[in-house]
Amino acid sequence: MAKTLLYIDDNQIDIAIIKGMQDKYPAFDSVTYSTDAEYSIRYIREHLQNEDELPDVIFLDIYMNPFSGWEFLDEFTKIHHLIRKTIDIYIVTFSILPKDLMRSRQYQHVKSYYTKPVTRETFTSFRAIN
Repeated sequence: MAKTLLYIDDNQIDIAIIKGMQDKYPAFDSVTYSTDAEYSIRYIREHLQNEDELPDVIFLDIYMNPFSGWEFLDEFTKIHHLIRKTIDIYIVTFSILPKDLMRSRQYQHVKSYYTKPVTRETFTSFRAIN
């Protein structure tokens, strides 16, 4: 089971879906929810050297305001080499636009791209992450 998930999304319904999945089909030891991508990247920056404070996995929505998931990824790219642990990022979005999928592939730390809503099968597949 993966240890920790940070879910960054400004949509409360999507947050509720992930909370429900975690309650019914636990895939993570703990889950932190954030509706603010800018706050989340600031938190990561402030805890670069303390890997226990950082998530193992990030689910990231790309279309948020005022600070988008794309902006989060740009900022993460600037600091990821300073982070002592591997943090895998998964895009979780309503967008089915090929240009968004292609753009996500430009970021080496983005492991995959999922469209919402996250299915039970997708969510529980994260149990295998160590």
